[in-house]
Amino acid sequence: MSITFPRKFAIGGVPVTNIKEGLKSLCRTSDPGSFVGLRSVFPTLIHGSHALEIASLLGLLDDERSELTSTGRAVAHSRSVVKTELTKARAVLDQLLERFEAINGESDRLISINRVYLYGSVMRGDPLVGDIDLEIEASRGPAYANDLQGYLRDCLSFVRRFAPNYVPPVYMAESDKAMDHLVFGQRRAPILKGAVINVRNLSTIPAPCQLIYTIQNGIDRNAPILTTHPDYDPAIETSHEIPRLASIEVPNFGIPEPVDARFLSKFHRSGRVLAHDFGSPTSNLLAWLLPVHERQSSTLKVHVSSETLDPAFPKRGGLTDDLSPKGTIVLTAEAHRSELRSFMKLERTVNMIDGALTLDLKVCDLATLQRRRTDEAHTNSLAVVAAAIHVADRFHAVALNKAGDNYPIEATVTTASSVPDAIGPLIQQFGSKISGSLDS
Repeated sequence: MSITFPRKFAIGGVPVTNIKEGLKSLCRTSDPGSFVGLRSVFPTLIHGSHALEIASLLGLLDDERSELTSTGRAVAHSRSVVKTELTKARAVLDQLLERFEAINGESDRLISINRVYLYGSVMRGDPLVGDIDLEIEASRGPAYANDLQGYLRDCLSFVRRFAPNYVPPVYMAESDKAMDHLVFGQRRAPILKGAVINVRNLSTIPAPCQLIYTIQNGIDRNAPILTTHPDYDPAIETSHEIPRLASIEVPNFGIPEPVDARFLSKFHRSGRVLAHDFGSPTSNLLAWLLPVHERQSSTLKVHVSSETLDPAFPKRGGLTDDLSPKGTIVLTAEAHRSELRSFMKLERTVNMIDGALTLDLKVCDLATLQRRRTDEAHTNSLAVVAAAIHVADRFHAVALNKAGDNYPIEATVTTASSVPDAIGPLIQQFGSKISGSLDS
């Protein structure tokens, strides 16, 4: 039993297939930067950041966002399928059970179908189901109980009726192939992909199930639903890394938070912001804006903790106090060929005001740490990065809002009295350009 989603299913505006690819990348690397920076899936880091936030809200990532939770692993290995009406699924199941009766009715049968357990969405009676989850217990037919070699010989002969050139790749492979063909026919129906033969996973997980067929008593569609498989023992540890989950609950996302600002640096420890991480300058406006406004060769960084700030930056106006990935952050720019250093302190909040969501980016401080230099030495490049963060917060909030309460949204940029008045409009100007490129 695995999680299945309808084709083109999206959560918070993100296709589940995109979330799956991001999870698989993070699983390989233990690096959330590989998730947000997956260019084959996400057009920009802003799209990737939103998807990462959705994954976190769904409980698919641990607190550090470096490992998948058990639910995250289940989603990473989920399938997107066309959902089938319950009545049609039950009709397919009925035909399969009748097939089992016919198999067991033959005295010289190659295999016996001993027990069949039903679990998952069909057992629960969900109106729409992805597939039929069955655990089928089968064995050699009575005539072969003490004749393994004769059984394998006849299995191979049976398989070669429909695959004349078949050669077993490993020992007893002909048995599995013959059993699969006898149980499901030459072509298994897609809705039966959740059915397994002699795998015995159900006895290792605490999943409800229903014994709907036995060789002794035949079909029992009204069998009681058991809390777990009779052989399940919670004290026994298993090696199954992928949980067998039938579904996940999509929560009401509520009022969104700002995104984790570390997406700008692809979660690199240094916080370094690189223009080429955003994509090709020919197709991505943000990647084009940064080099244009970096008039001096400089290093841009985003800081969500005072620990990453260079000691040369003073504790000016609480510069290193109360920094957090989703709250107050500091942007810095440092020229490579001089000691020119600039910083911009940003405070990000989301509030409900008069029935509307207000996303505010406040520039609390802006300064350049070198004599005979104005505070505007790195202003444009810092403003581009600030705009990208503000756009990401709005992009995330709008997507969640559409999937939830659909409140009016207002995005504002404000400045402290010590910051030049022109900074707010400059960030808004860059933000409009970046937003426009996301929508196009």
